[in-house]
Amino acid sequence: MSDAPFSLHAPEHRVAVGCADDWELRRAGDARRGFAHVQLWRARDGISIVTPSRRTAGHFEARLADGEHVRSRWWRPLELHLRARAIAVPGPRAIDALERWFVLRHETGAGRLLRAWWAACA
Repeated sequence: MSDAPFSLHAPEHRVAVGCADDWELRRAGDARRGFAHVQLWRARDGISIVTPSRRTAGHFEARLADGEHVRSRWWRPLELHLRARAIAVPGPRAIDALERWFVLRHETGAGRLLRAWWAACA
């Protein structure tokens, strides 16, 4: 991991923890302070997707190789946007499982409360 200031979409600020299809799953070593999220990284295309956290105000966020940023409170609209650009992404069940395994088990009660509040505000 890099000593540079944390950048939300920089894969070097996380460690690889698995894969889903042709996406590498990466997670910050420090899940405290709002960093409890998973990054889906596809190096060959330079595409980064992060799951909701305090850093993204409860949104999924994608950064595409052309510099486009896409944000969505839910996975499905982001998935449809990316698929329309011929970018294959994991389906909603896979994303739910990734969040349960890599994110939710690290969130504090306050983090879960924020997640519920974000969902209610939409």
